[in-house]
Amino acid sequence: MLFIGSVQGGPEVDASLFGKMEKSLMALAVEERGDFSVGSSAAVNVVYHVPGSIVRTLDYEGLRTGIFSRKQKLLMVQVAVPIAVANSNDVEELAGFFVWSLHEANSIASDYFKKKGIKYSEGKFSAMVDSIENRLSAG
Repeated sequence: MLFIGSVQGGPEVDASLFGKMEKSLMALAVEERGDFSVGSSAAVNVVYHVPGSIVRTLDYEGLRTGIFSRKQKLLMVQVAVPIAVANSNDVEELAGFFVWSLHEANSIASDYFKKKGIKYSEGKFSAMVDSIENRLSAG
C-alpha cells in the first residue's frame, strides 16, 4: 500500500503548482488504498523533500530509504525534489516526476522487503501507481 507525505522547504510550496499537484497525489493515494490497515501488510510511505525559501538545498539527490517500522511493516522512501521540478509550471513534467518517483520507490521497497523477509506486493503497488497516473493526468 501507498502513503504520500511531504517535507516542505518553505511556506510558498503549498501554493505552487508542485504543492497543488502533490495534494492531488495524496488524495488519490488515499482513495486507492481504501480501507487498508497499517500493519496488515507491507506498505510504503513516499515522502517528498521539497526545497523552498527556507531550505534551499537538500543533502542528497534521488531517492533513499528512511525509517522502517517492522511492527507496522511500513518503509519510508524519501524523494529529493530537484529545484527545477519544485519550481516547474509544467503539469506534464510534474505528473511525470511523481509517477517516476513512485515507480522508483516501489522498486526500492520491493528489494528492501525481500531482504527483510517480508512479503510485499510489488505488482499491486505498481497497479496503484498506474491508476494514479491515469487519474492525475485526467484531472
